[in-house]
Amino acid sequence: MKYEQNQENFVKQNENRRISIESIEIGLASPKQIKKWAQRILPNGKKIGQVTNPETVHYNTLKPIKGGLFCERIFGPVKDFECSCGKKKSYPSQKFCAECDVEFTWSRVRRHRLGFIQLASPVTHIWYLRGRLSYISSLLGMKRKHVEAITYCTKKLNGTGVENWPEVFQYEEKQSTQVNSDHLSLIPLKLSNYNKVKNIDTDLTDQVELNSPKNLQVDVSPSQAGSGHRTPSSVLKKIKFIDPSQSVQDNEKHSDFNLKVNSIKHLNQEKHYFPILPTSVWKSNDDINDFLKYITVPPQEQDIPISLCTPQSVLGTDFSNKIDTEHQYEVPVVSHRQLFVSEPKILNNLESVPTHLTINNGINKTLANTGAEAVRKLLIQLNIYELKPLLKEYLEDLEEQILTLENQGFLLRPEYRFLQRLRKKRSQTYRRLKLLTAFQRTKALPEWMVLSILPVLPPELRPILKLDKNSPPLVNDLNRLYRLIFFRNMRLLKTEPAPYDQRLLQEAVDALIENGKGGSKPVCTPDGRQVKSLSDILKGKKGRFRQNLLGKRVDYSGRSVIVVGPNLKLHECGLPKEMAIELFQPFLVRQLMVKKIAGTIVTAKSLIQEQNPIIWELLQQIMQRHPVLLNRAPTLHRLGIQAFQPKLVNGRAILLHPLVCSAFNADFDGDQMAVHVPLSFQARAEAWKLMWSRNNLLSPATGQPILIPSQDMVLGCYYLTTNNIKPHRGMGYYFSNFEDVLKAYYQKKIDIHSPIWVKCTTFIENSNDYEKPLEIQINCEGSFTKIYSKHKRNFDENRKQISQFVRTTTGRVFFNLVLSSSRYTLEHMIGAEKPMLGTGKKHIGRIR
Repeated sequence: MKYEQNQENFVKQNENRRISIESIEIGLASPKQIKKWAQRILPNGKKIGQVTNPETVHYNTLKPIKGGLFCERIFGPVKDFECSCGKKKSYPSQKFCAECDVEFTWSRVRRHRLGFIQLASPVTHIWYLRGRLSYISSLLGMKRKHVEAITYCTKKLNGTGVENWPEVFQYEEKQSTQVNSDHLSLIPLKLSNYNKVKNIDTDLTDQVELNSPKNLQVDVSPSQAGSGHRTPSSVLKKIKFIDPSQSVQDNEKHSDFNLKVNSIKHLNQEKHYFPILPTSVWKSNDDINDFLKYITVPPQEQDIPISLCTPQSVLGTDFSNKIDTEHQYEVPVVSHRQLFVSEPKILNNLESVPTHLTINNGINKTLANTGAEAVRKLLIQLNIYELKPLLKEYLEDLEEQILTLENQGFLLRPEYRFLQRLRKKRSQTYRRLKLLTAFQRTKALPEWMVLSILPVLPPELRPILKLDKNSPPLVNDLNRLYRLIFFRNMRLLKTEPAPYDQRLLQEAVDALIENGKGGSKPVCTPDGRQVKSLSDILKGKKGRFRQNLLGKRVDYSGRSVIVVGPNLKLHECGLPKEMAIELFQPFLVRQLMVKKIAGTIVTAKSLIQEQNPIIWELLQQIMQRHPVLLNRAPTLHRLGIQAFQPKLVNGRAILLHPLVCSAFNADFDGDQMAVHVPLSFQARAEAWKLMWSRNNLLSPATGQPILIPSQDMVLGCYYLTTNNIKPHRGMGYYFSNFEDVLKAYYQKKIDIHSPIWVKCTTFIENSNDYEKPLEIQINCEGSFTKIYSKHKRNFDENRKQISQFVRTTTGRVFFNLVLSSSRYTLEHMIGAEKPMLGTGKKHIGRIR
């Protein structure tokens, strides 16, 4: 029994240990990968993971319903090591309950175990369809509105039937093939062996202009296709160039449905090219005999076979959007290879032109495709590695045409419009090439943007809560959306596939991923509230990333509103007493116990809560050695976090010096800032040395001073030093020094703007120009006085200056005293003999 208990404890410890994650990569997941994440195989061989019931829990007992969105078999038990039957482990090696198939494990697995819903029809991912950049339309080279119309079943995608004639390409057999001359276009071609083809109603030796893209199709037998052989050169003499917008009638053979997705739409091209290799072309106006001679020579070892489409054949008679769940991942056996020799053409010419194909039963049918399955087939046929060199070659052609038109100088209106279309096409091609490169780098497949298996989030992330017995349960919005998807999916499975049912399923999945995106009608509750989708849970300020992951609350931190503190020094900040006690509480407890003021931690905390007077004295001592970090969100540069010397203040707001607001991009209209306390010795050293506000005087981006007075500081200095011509108290008074001016102001004998005369013994400077005296007064004893506009000087009979008076205001005296005290502080902190302050030191104290 003891051994079993130890084994069980060991299992619990291993299951409860944390997994360290170094990095996370977000990307597209394949249907196989989604199914692998969600599906599990029990030891008895049962596969669980697929949600088969739209119900959630029993609302009276809150017990999960089997096979539903909260099923314990799929997502794990509700209680630790207890199944849905209420049984617990009988022996340590028992992994699941034999009756209910619930695994004996921790209940916290319900936070990360996924389920899945097998969709009856594929749906496109709305982020890649209706995002700001529609990745699907850009990748296919189609217009966004056309892709959306096909996805939501408002339009159909029509394909072109291309016939397979094995008998025609066999040189030994000479069976007649009837060709409808009304639907056949021929290139200018004269061949001597055309008499081998019988029953052709038109003269094949006529010159017919090549005015539309042509397809070259070569059939290869299954044995040759599997072994990698190429078609003999004698067979290539039987090649037919068929207009893809027309049809070729054959009485016996049926057709395959092929769409040209790995191609490029040329914009108003005059010349037509035949691609020979993915990087080379053959001009159609050259001698066609040389062209046929080139392609009929025996293949060499260095030749590359042309394959602009993935080797996959989709039968023309099977265009159902219903997925075969058993064979949806299998690749059909390839019995032929298609070789398109044509002007690069994109899918857009097949969007609106219906093409009728003769099936072997003689009835004309339109090969139409709609819904997400049509988009998925196009993405499957997209070959990234073979389309990329074609796009690069096409970009060079576009650049050459654009450069030619730009060098012409003056352009007519049609030429200018054509140039604009070329530039637009260039940007679209660059965007398409960038997407192809991204898919090639991540090794993801384009068809993964279409979902055939929908993952179901763990139930603990979309809970159902019941506050009390009488109140109704609170249901997460995601559960409503999953139920809606399940109902519409079941409707599509039980009935014949209809475009409207496919559209309803697509809209339901869109609402789950991002409700109301791209102008679609959002899903709302009965009271009209828009339900929250997965994107709403993740994005925004209240989303999972910014609110929970990036916006975590940490210890030794606080937050409050900032107000101006004009009496603070540049390196100081005002910290409310209530906040300071909480931030520095562990330090206070330690000091109380070290000084033996409190014997235990409980006693120390009680003293702090009572706010004993000894607490404030100890707190002042602690704050002298501990800086605090102030941070204002968003932290756009390194000056968004700075260190300050805290100072206890009353109230509940943080006081901040007005000069440091520019670095934080803060103002005092309700902004909030966070306070953090660095704990370790190294953190405090870095705060004092690197992050202290006195050391961040210059902007790290421009090197210019960032602590520049602005707004109310500049306005206050202007008001303090301005001259007011209105009469004031004490106009024309004489004072012997600055202290007498302050005394008179405090006694309300003079005003702040009163013009006064103050005796000054230092140098004065009023302007850069030399000023002549306005008046000279001479008395009988020989002494005289020189009067200037801003000052006057008294001289004795020997022309020696006795005194001088400056005409100023009370406000200017205040301003001069502030500058003088700043000079005195600088001289004592930095040193008065520094050469850097040599020239400016004499001018700081001057009254201007």
